[in-house]
Amino acid sequence: MGVMKLLLSITIVCLLWSGFSTIDASNTEGMCSSSACNCDSYGGLTCNCADQVEELILTSDGDHPLSSFTHWIIIRNCPSVILMNSSLTRMSNLRSIEFIDINNLTLFTESFELSPKTMRTSVTIRSSNIQVLPSYTFRGDMEAISFENVQINLINAFAFTNLAGTETLRLEDCTFDIIEEQAFKKFDVNYLHIIRGTLGSEVPSRAINDLEVLTTFRLDGVKMGIVKSSAFVIKKPKTVSIQNCVIESLEAEAFDIAATGGVHIKNNTFKNLVTGSFLGIRADRGNNGIKSESYYDITFTNNTLNNFEEGSVMFNRDDFQPIIDNVIINRTCDCTYLKTWMNNILNYTIYPRFYRSLSTRAVRKMNFDAIEERTFMCIDDSTNYLRFDEFEATNCTLSSSIMYLLLAAVGLIVILAFVIGIIIWYCRENGGQDRWMSVPTSAPDVVSQKNGVIGRNGSTQSAPVDSRITMVVPDGRLYRETEFHVIVEKAEPLTTEL
Repeated sequence: MGVMKLLLSITIVCLLWSGFSTIDASNTEGMCSSSACNCDSYGGLTCNCADQVEELILTSDGDHPLSSFTHWIIIRNCPSVILMNSSLTRMSNLRSIEFIDINNLTLFTESFELSPKTMRTSVTIRSSNIQVLPSYTFRGDMEAISFENVQINLINAFAFTNLAGTETLRLEDCTFDIIEEQAFKKFDVNYLHIIRGTLGSEVPSRAINDLEVLTTFRLDGVKMGIVKSSAFVIKKPKTVSIQNCVIESLEAEAFDIAATGGVHIKNNTFKNLVTGSFLGIRADRGNNGIKSESYYDITFTNNTLNNFEEGSVMFNRDDFQPIIDNVIINRTCDCTYLKTWMNNILNYTIYPRFYRSLSTRAVRKMNFDAIEERTFMCIDDSTNYLRFDEFEATNCTLSSSIMYLLLAAVGLIVILAFVIGIIIWYCRENGGQDRWMSVPTSAPDVVSQKNGVIGRNGSTQSAPVDSRITMVVPDGRLYRETEFHVIVEKAEPLTTEL
């Protein structure tokens, strides 16, 4: 029994020794013999071109092939590096590969194709230039793909596809001049983060197509030109964050996102928004077709709008409860346009144009909560941001003190007019009704003696006068029709003889 254990131990030691000998032998051949590269006993390959002007070719064939026992690869400071197709397929233990400060990195179809036995490999490219990222560049189980400060002139269709088990796809400070349709096509990833950098003058329809982002989709500080309809087709993210971005133009339903959680759109600058730019964002309720009665939050805060069409800021009210605050209109404040701007941005009267068969929930939500004027801001003459209500109070209406003074003056005038009217009415109704007014004392009441009428006090007048007497009766009416006639008869001696 002891002899058997001894033989078994000797056999294991021999196998281990032969394995290490094979690794050492392989490390002294191939890329390890290149002047710019060196290998270690742990399966690491490091190449640093420094000031050496040469083209480094990574391949599984040729005079300097890559070792199949390589665990990690680091290539840095090279003017030109070429990674041939299927060069990594024999490395079953490869854990990471990095390209740093490469002036011209040339890739081919399936350059990053991994061995079927390889698991959880990471790919990192930093501070490098790539002319073309070809179709099907990646294939295999990649835990993480990270591009940092990378310039890519052209990303072909299906460049990012055939990925399995990917935890993170991170594109940071990258510049993509041209992105073809379906450049990112149908794979699962937990975290898709695009941070700063630019996505070119146009993001075509389905540039990112049919991706299942299981945790977070994040656009942070990215510059984009025209974002076409359905440019981002993404399913199942628990969190969607679009923040600090500058977008030249956003077409209708540019973000075709079926989310399983909240959506946050904040601190962005939208230079042009068309009708229904955000209506493509909806909730992913699963495959059972049963919709929950709860709503997800969608926040739209601290965003700047230059040009916008009617109904440009509309959200799917069937799935989301919008929270809108601090919408900055990047225009000079104008009293005549404040209401128009508000109505154009939040006009939901065209909602049925996009959803012809509204659900019961959507119909109930057609009576939307009012958005306060404090939600919106514009630019005053001093290039300061003012809320609509503040600008209206100081520029579009009289000040409060003047308004109060004017109201007080109007009220006083009304009260005085009322009092004077009451006094006049009282005097007209009650004055002089309880007494008689006699005829004027200065008016003569008899005609002249010439007309055969004796005057007052026996006096006579040479001129005829009006003998009518004026009298005022209790009902207040004036009568001049009543006349008093005085007939005086007198006897004179007869002059004839009887």
